[in-house]
Parts: sequence; C-alpha cells; structure tokens
Amino acid sequence: MNHKPSAHEQKYYGIHACLTLCKKRPHDVIRIYLHKSNLNNFHKIIKLFTKQKKAYHIVSNDELHRITKSVHHEGVCVLAKELEPISFSECLCTLNEPKTCLLYLDGVQNPHNIGSIMRSCAHFGIPYILGSQLPILSPSACRIAKGGAELVRLVHLDKPWAAIAKLKKKGFAFIGTSSHGGVSIYQYQYPPRTILAFGSEANGISKTLLDLTTKKIQIPGTGLVESLNVSVATTLCLGEYTRQHFS
Repeated sequence: MNHKPSAHEQKYYGIHACLTLCKKRPHDVIRIYLHKSNLNNFHKIIKLFTKQKKAYHIVSNDELHRITKSVHHEGVCVLAKELEPISFSECLCTLNEPKTCLLYLDGVQNPHNIGSIMRSCAHFGIPYILGSQLPILSPSACRIAKGGAELVRLVHLDKPWAAIAKLKKKGFAFIGTSSHGGVSIYQYQYPPRTILAFGSEANGISKTLLDLTTKKIQIPGTGLVESLNVSVATTLCLGEYTRQHFS
C-alpha cells in the first residue's frame, strides 16, 4: 500500500495542506491515505473521489508514520502530482493590480521558515515569492504553510537583477529589510507596488541586492537579540503594508 512516488509526485500531509490541495487541484490527486478520525473532515472530498473512482485508504496512525516518514501527518496523506512551477514571464503578465506586494527571499532555505512565510503570504494575499535560490517545497514546508503552498507561488529567477529591473519598470519599489539600519516599518510609507526583500538569518541580504534597493527598512526593537526570525519579520512587514493600503 505504501506507494513510492515518481519524480513528479509528492506525498503531502497535514489536514489543512491536504484539504486545500484536494480543493484547488483535485485533478492532480492520485491517492488519499486517511485515519478514520479524519473521515468527517474529508467527507465531501471522499464522496467526490468515489464517484471519480479514485483510490482512498483508511489506515492506522502507524501506517501513516511509515508512509509519510513523519509523526506530524495529522492523520492524512495525499499522493499527488507536484505543482507545476511558474515562470517569471507568467508571473509578470498577471501583475495588473495597482496595489500589489511581492516577496523576494535571498538565501532563505529552512523549510519551516519557508512554510511559515507562505502561510503569512496567503493570509495577506501575497501572490508570489521570488528568488534565485528558492528550495524545492518539501512536504514539511507544505504542512506548516497550512494550505498556503497551494495559494502562493514560488517564482525561480535565473537572472534576478534583470527581473528586478523589469519589475521596477512596472512601478514596483524594491525594499530591503535589515536589522542594522533603515527607516522603521512604522514610519515608512510603503509604495502601492512593493517588493519586500528578506535575507537569511545567517547572512542577511547580499550586498549586490542591497545596492538595488529603493529603500531600506527595519523593525524597531530593544537590540538585545540580533534579529527576529525571518518568518516573524516577514509577517510584521506584510501586516504593516496591508494596514497602510487595505485597512
């Protein structure tokens, strides 16, 4: 019963991640493994899949441990096709709203941080996360994103400087975040079209990218610790952008 996924299939787990996947991409679902305690949560989905003659299996928690190789499966695993990547040109064609905020991640690799950031982006309506070194989304990151991995798309950039230049031509300001200086996020007026750039906790944003920024901002604090976790910092900055433009 433990199906080994192909190169283009992935085992997703976690209630919210799997529910959102099944609703957004039902055509990509191959098989569902479910603990009986989740039958009510997935009742409508199972009913639909039964009509479509798609397989689902009621399994024990121990079996789910083996299938997912995780104790954090939350009683469900969905075998599905991986989400097709989106190109920068496709992303660019959709940016038509006068008020739009995007994220740029420079060297952020930790799957827990990526998952948390995607959850915050989904909450605040951020459509894309850009970067030249974005990791492949792991099942763990998707679980932590609580469905956000189906709503927010990662856009890998082969030529980040050229991409930023094109976005600037479309009216986007490229804003760098730093723990070492810059205007307070509570005093800075975000442009309607903004790209917020965040670096890894170890190295921050590279100097090359910082040189491309329109402005540098920071989150005020006591200074007793070096900086905030990148996912927490992202949430605070996105919250302030949303307060300024959509509240």
